[in-house]
Amino acid sequence: MTEFDIIIVGAGSAGAVLANRLSENPKLSVCLLEAGGKDTHPAIHVPFGLSFLSSIKSVTWGFETHNEPNLNGRELFWPRGKTLGGSSSINAMCYIRGAAQNYNDWAESGLTGWSWDDVLPYFKKSEDNTRGASEFHAIGGSQTVSDLKHVNTLSNDFITSSVANGLAESKDFNGESQEGVGLYQVTQRNGSRCSTAKGFLSDEIQARPNLHIMTNVEVKRVTLDNNNIATGIEIFSNNTKQYLYARKRVILSAGAIGSPQILMQSGIGNEEHLKSLDIDVKAHLPGVGQNLQDHLDGTILFKTKDTRSYGLSMSALLKNAAEPINYWLNKEGMFTSNIAEGGAFFKSDPAMLLPDLQLHFLPALLVDHGRSKPWGHGFTIHFCNLYPKSRGEILLKKVDGKISADIRPNYLSHEDDIKPLVAGFKWCRKISNTSPLSDGAREWIPGDDVQSDDEIIDYLRGNAETVYHPVGTCKMGVDGDELAVVDTNLNVKGMTNLMVVDASVMPNIIGGNTNAPTIMIAEKAADLLKATL
Repeated sequence: MTEFDIIIVGAGSAGAVLANRLSENPKLSVCLLEAGGKDTHPAIHVPFGLSFLSSIKSVTWGFETHNEPNLNGRELFWPRGKTLGGSSSINAMCYIRGAAQNYNDWAESGLTGWSWDDVLPYFKKSEDNTRGASEFHAIGGSQTVSDLKHVNTLSNDFITSSVANGLAESKDFNGESQEGVGLYQVTQRNGSRCSTAKGFLSDEIQARPNLHIMTNVEVKRVTLDNNNIATGIEIFSNNTKQYLYARKRVILSAGAIGSPQILMQSGIGNEEHLKSLDIDVKAHLPGVGQNLQDHLDGTILFKTKDTRSYGLSMSALLKNAAEPINYWLNKEGMFTSNIAEGGAFFKSDPAMLLPDLQLHFLPALLVDHGRSKPWGHGFTIHFCNLYPKSRGEILLKKVDGKISADIRPNYLSHEDDIKPLVAGFKWCRKISNTSPLSDGAREWIPGDDVQSDDEIIDYLRGNAETVYHPVGTCKMGVDGDELAVVDTNLNVKGMTNLMVVDASVMPNIIGGNTNAPTIMIAEKAADLLKATL
């Protein structure tokens, strides 16, 4: 088949949801395209496999950014999912929606239909929470959300030490208030990862005769007629150029990097930039690739005398020798851990309306995205500024005749973004030096030599990394917003039958992990689209 009613590009956190919901109508033929392969690698499904996923080239894009001027000129590693389920197949599984005010801010900026009251039903629609239904949660959806089946005792120590320093314990970061410290709920089902591929593209769903899934497909561009009506997609599959045709819609769900890249390769973007790469301009839409936002992540690492943490040592290897068998037979034990077990949301300044700092606590020594494995035991605390003012961009570059994404996050380009990170560092050091977390622990990275604010800032510039939340590069906006790429119905401005549905449409980054909000966006988009077909 080469002709369908709807073509969806990208089978990740958004695309898998769209494919499920739109193919519910047996009269609609839906084609779902994925650049990667099927989600068969065992490290995807075993939660503890997270510690290896960044190193597995077959399931990640492994992007590198442009050198970052405010991070000592470093090129940062940006892993994104390249498999069915996209980044929901390689993330840390933390289920976080963000603060209600985030969405009310969208609505107050003119984005009608995107307030908290508007989006909460779509969060709940997809959810199957093992705690049961409540005002904020639901059961019966395709996305299983559960409590961790295994929690390392160091994660509980992290909570106790945080409470001792004045932070209230939270049982639900997605409840009435986000602020507090506690354990994350995770996108797991019966001790295994529940990516959007597992949740929304089950064997039963994939067997629908009107749903056609193609993997290992490279999408080159959207094809447009002379009236800027999207007619289909140009792809490369099996080293052969092919064309697929869409009768009703082309939907880009390729993420904050892929969606603007495909738009620009299709001639939709900043006219001057496209001409510099000899791309025929179909529409001057200067916001394409602009407005890039991400959570910059700092870390502090402590080594411990005992071996309770997940670590590499002879005693640990002996102690955990039976864990693979326990997981295989019972789906229990440490292999069910997402490693980033504990979390916290708090304010760098008590006068703030919302918590602006998020912590991820790992009872393990995590270095270089897990690509190197240090010997020994300890814990790592990640901290990020939830509301950065810095804005980056996705451009195109041509290397050896091939066009690819030129990723320029532009971290810390706004002077206000460093202060919350310094506060986050100090808080993490404070709780790490509070019993019981501090018992038998000593700071390893950066170490006692880093004390003053200037020394902390130098450390952050030399070591901070992405926490994997890029958004905003196909901004949703109102008429008159020169950076807007899509309208409130997620239609690309100036185009017909072309939509973007993924994290790239977020006008402003939300206060937390971005997977759950992306699923919500897809759920809402499916209903918006169904109403017009």
